[in-house]
Amino acid sequence: MLRRFIKIAAFVCIPIAGTMACGSRGIVMGEDTSPPAGFVTPDSGTSEGGVDPAALIAYCPSSQCPPGWTTCPDSRFPCDTNVLGDSRNCGACGNACPENTAYEEFVCSDGACTMECTGASIREKDCDGIVENGCESGEFDPNNCGACGVVCAEGERCLRQDGPVEGEVACGCPPGKLDCGRLGCVEVEDDDSNCGACNNACDRTGGPDAPQYSNVYYGCIDRECGKLKCHATFADCDGTLENGCETSTYTDDDCGACGNKCPAGQRCVYLPSGAKCMCPEGLTFCQTGEQGGLPFGDCVDLRSDRRNCGDCGVVCGRFGFFPKEKQVCDFGKCVFRCMEGSADCNGAQADGCEIDTNSDPRNCGGCGVTCDLTLGQACVAGKCVVEPCERADAGEVTR
Repeated sequence: MLRRFIKIAAFVCIPIAGTMACGSRGIVMGEDTSPPAGFVTPDSGTSEGGVDPAALIAYCPSSQCPPGWTTCPDSRFPCDTNVLGDSRNCGACGNACPENTAYEEFVCSDGACTMECTGASIREKDCDGIVENGCESGEFDPNNCGACGVVCAEGERCLRQDGPVEGEVACGCPPGKLDCGRLGCVEVEDDDSNCGACNNACDRTGGPDAPQYSNVYYGCIDRECGKLKCHATFADCDGTLENGCETSTYTDDDCGACGNKCPAGQRCVYLPSGAKCMCPEGLTFCQTGEQGGLPFGDCVDLRSDRRNCGDCGVVCGRFGFFPKEKQVCDFGKCVFRCMEGSADCNGAQADGCEIDTNSDPRNCGGCGVTCDLTLGQACVAGKCVVEPCERADAGEVTR
């Protein structure tokens, strides 16, 4: 009986060593231990075109599941379950990984359930390797500071190095910073609230007899209070003490610093890190808030930004009305799209993305791409499964 087949020249194939290999025409089953053919000269028995017909390998449709894939009792299609990565069928059908918790996430990796810590600061590391007690080590654990096995010296705390909110966690504080309790590691050189020591706040007025200047206060410089400093949004650009810090650093002409003029088409906006000229050509500034009368926000592409689609503040929904459907911003309009591995093949909005293109042999990898249904050819990962077969079974040689 003749069977349908696929012929692939050896110079575009790789040997298959008992594992699944994805080619341009299908997923390959079985084992091929023959060495790959190289380019040969015309006088070495090759056919016209430089390819030896004997080096061609015949591939036929297969109903067998590739390694790592199987058909479970609740499968919708043949070979649609990946037991190497499916947390509901990990290693075997029905072998479900434990439920996730507030601190632990269980995933299927290479057919085995493994535990990953979610990163919650209370318990973020599994340092003892015991799954039963989960992620037992916290972010500031002095016996596992920043990483498992890093032990802090006696009396030394496990601290965030760049303040209480962000930064690396390590034992003690780096040079130039002090451990200021709940504040963590603090740079005390020029900190107006911790000048030279923790909680040593400077008198911003400089005292009852100190002269006052416009947009100027008395703060900390080189661990000493009483030093003249400009307010955060101003600078002394003319160098004249009498008129104080006369220049706003949140203007298009002096953005963040004296004389820093924003290029044409950009504007000076407020960011937590300071003033910045925004936005580059092709992007639009969308204001998300205001601080001290100054706008802050982000540069966005109104053509593709899901939170600013077509105009600032126009948000596309994260999900569609049906499973496997999502909203995206396409040239400034919110539209529905199918998630990877699914498709809307009937064109009806009533049932959304109704086709599983990863496993459906009638729509394998795309609408209307049909595997050999007569032979029960399976669809795996969007490819029709094939396996090496005898030339007599393959029928007439085609190209």
